[in-house]
Amino acid sequence: MSKGRKGTEPLISVVIPAYNRAVKIVDALESVQRQSYVNWEAIVVDDGSTDGTPEVVERIAREDARIRLIRHETNRGAQAARNTGIRAAGGPWIAFLDSDDQFLPDSLEMRLQAARRQNVLVVYSDGYILEPGQPRRLMKVRPLSGNVYRELLRYPGPMFQGLLVAKEALEGIGGLDEEIQRFQEWETSIRLARAYEFAFVSRPTFVYDYTTQDALTKTHWWGGRAYERIVRKHFWPMLRHAGFGGLAVHAYVAGGCYWLRGRTLEAFRCWALFVFWGCLDPRWLWRKLEQVLGAKSSGPPRQ
Repeated sequence: MSKGRKGTEPLISVVIPAYNRAVKIVDALESVQRQSYVNWEAIVVDDGSTDGTPEVVERIAREDARIRLIRHETNRGAQAARNTGIRAAGGPWIAFLDSDDQFLPDSLEMRLQAARRQNVLVVYSDGYILEPGQPRRLMKVRPLSGNVYRELLRYPGPMFQGLLVAKEALEGIGGLDEEIQRFQEWETSIRLARAYEFAFVSRPTFVYDYTTQDALTKTHWWGGRAYERIVRKHFWPMLRHAGFGGLAVHAYVAGGCYWLRGRTLEAFRCWALFVFWGCLDPRWLWRKLEQVLGAKSSGPPRQ
């Protein structure tokens, strides 16, 4: 692949929300600096950090003019930080990177090439996940391309780290919903898919780092509340395109999010909705029963 040359290729604005990441932000920014595509800017939006994050970013920015820092006086959340970065972006393309994750070296170049090749305004990719004590493994993000609105109403989709989106598309949907606390990229992707076609890059372009202590917040019990909020927000399109069975699946997943964080009452409330929605779609419920009974009757694999 040919390297992007500054002045001849479009500027890609990499938006990085950061909160108390004085150590990890260095790795994130270095992964951007290693990109084969060189016409980029990195906009770090410090969301009211109380550690040395701003000072670390300022130090790196003094050595690389493509990096700049914007500060929130108070902690407003990752979505608000991303919106600030989007508004400040000088390029026609926006890429997102969390401050504790990294891009692979050809991340920007591969996704921009896919956008041009398929003439779309939204591209996403697969990535690696890095967990404590384990070698990194492929995330196996669901591969979707073209009109993916219906599929995204059924199941969560891309991650922010794998998204490359035209700034005009993000402006076209009114920016990111700052009230969504978790599964933000799913809700954003649903609204993007309603208006724009997607392209998918099967090769991984990022590393999702799940090894830090604060990575535990990624499974905070707010996940269940956020999941339910997204379903309520897109309830009628979900009912239309996914049916009662699709709503049952969403209720089951939301219940699981609550259960993992010990929120028993919320979990059982969601699972009651799972049964309710499932009973309203007898064909879906019967198919699920057949799958369960078939798996049980098949027994263990033969040696």
